[in-house]
Amino acid sequence: MDIGEIGLTSFMARYKTENHTSKRSFSGYLGSEADKASVSSRKAQAGNDIYSYKGMDKNERRKSLFGISNMQETNFSYTSFESKNYRIIPDNENGCFDIFTGEGERIGAFLYSDIKIRQDQATGTRLLISEYGTGSFYNAIIMDEELENGLMKAMGVESLEKEVLQGYQVKKHAETGIKFVVKDGEEGRGGRCLLATEDDRRKYEELAETYCKKYPNLVKDKNAGYFWASNEIRGLALQSGQGILSVHYDGMSYSHNSNDRKNWCIKFSGNTYNYIYEWIQNNRGRLEEMQKFAVWDVIFADMGSRYERIWSREEELQGYLNQ
Repeated sequence: MDIGEIGLTSFMARYKTENHTSKRSFSGYLGSEADKASVSSRKAQAGNDIYSYKGMDKNERRKSLFGISNMQETNFSYTSFESKNYRIIPDNENGCFDIFTGEGERIGAFLYSDIKIRQDQATGTRLLISEYGTGSFYNAIIMDEELENGLMKAMGVESLEKEVLQGYQVKKHAETGIKFVVKDGEEGRGGRCLLATEDDRRKYEELAETYCKKYPNLVKDKNAGYFWASNEIRGLALQSGQGILSVHYDGMSYSHNSNDRKNWCIKFSGNTYNYIYEWIQNNRGRLEEMQKFAVWDVIFADMGSRYERIWSREEELQGYLNQ
């Protein structure tokens, strides 16, 4: 599972639900959807380490790593290459490169068959993307000139294959300008932050620090700060004055920094996330209001969308839903 994907599933089981269906019609534009990156920040981008397969035989490792069993034997002869900012290690047995930063922080594994430049036509962003198995796990990083040259050296070729990016979208976080990439159809489920420059890395670190300072009761350490910074960049979290709003493909929740009795949670389905994402992009001046569920009740009414209100433990104890 993507380390940046919080979801609502883990805590829904302890709540009871109340169904709401709005009768009001949809209106408006809602329907129109590091210098040093720390180990923690890299984990927030790359997800769980897929190399935890000790004790498996060769075929089990391949199936665990790539979702492929009985993979045909191939005779790769790629070599290691190291530059100022990258260390590229071939795993010829499993048909992939393990790529690290120059400081030894692991970025991820990339199948040999995926070593190509995928360029987004809308933004011009060049990416290296590799998918694993049949699920939604993928690694994605900026294909800068240094990485491109390093891969050519490691593979002993004069150029890399190029193609137009398909099946993914490159988007940008409004406040920091940091780009992220998300697979089509998986909006609200994850994505990968793209730290392309030193300025991006600085802003990423600053955003993580902001979460730590602003919400000390919710964000206990820098690792958690990276987690929330990554989520905000990818459209999965928002800051309010006193708490954090989480927005995902299947629901939303609000966590107050100092008063649990103000927390709330809802569940939805369909294209609701896409509508909400677009609404937020066009109404960023109203972020302070978004911590109140009453505001969202009106928005859902305008969308004509169905949702389930989730009772928190605090709401069950007090006997009424927070607004």
